[in-house]
Amino acid sequence: MRVVSLINGSLLSESASFYAIVYAGAVQLPFSALFVDNGQESKQAVDDTVKALQAFAESQDVAFEFIQLQGDVIAQLQHFCQLYAVDTLFCATRQKSALRSFSEQIVKSGIETDIAVVKVKNISHVRSCSRLMLVSRDQINPHVFVLWLGLLHASGGQGRIYLSAKEGFARATTKSGLKYLAAPFMQLATLSGIAPEQIEVVNALQPIDADGLLRYEAENNIDLLVIRNDVYTRKELNHLGDHSGVNSITFYPWKG
Repeated sequence: MRVVSLINGSLLSESASFYAIVYAGAVQLPFSALFVDNGQESKQAVDDTVKALQAFAESQDVAFEFIQLQGDVIAQLQHFCQLYAVDTLFCATRQKSALRSFSEQIVKSGIETDIAVVKVKNISHVRSCSRLMLVSRDQINPHVFVLWLGLLHASGGQGRIYLSAKEGFARATTKSGLKYLAAPFMQLATLSGIAPEQIEVVNALQPIDADGLLRYEAENNIDLLVIRNDVYTRKELNHLGDHSGVNSITFYPWKG
């Protein structure tokens, strides 16, 4: 297994790859920087990105590999994921949803791997995040939890868990009930070596909508949001990404 990040020489793809390298180090997997040359990118910019990522990977004791392919990006990605076992594919997306990002095509392509779409709004927080929030449903996908947990473990920061599910709220009508829903995930984090005081459950007795999450992240100085893709609609996710000042990773699990 390996962690892969799609690069194209842009600062956004380079920044997204830093998250991928940190995650790879946390789960003890090698990292591959993948460049699909379709004749539209600057070779010098790609070379500069590769040098920066290799230096960072070495500083994190993460095995680094640069892979260059040629042709149609989607076709090459699909072929690559058929040949190699990919844990998670990271890719950057544009800062504004109206600018139509290539990441949307990657998500819709049916590639058989988890996809982490990274939106970087504050580059200075990429290497210094200390307040990470997981936004998911009460039936949490283990892959998105491991991604959040790995980044939290590497940062040594504070983690918050917000579980959004109408069914869960129907069962849990008190803050104690909401904490019960999150307890297994907090216990897994504790077993991984994270101190209990580093994790907090966000107690919301009603589901937090997109605007509510924007207010919450601003009021609590969140550095990074890790969001399961099905918590909000596509329109709400675009609204979050457009108006948030916080870096985010929207996680699209292959299954589950």
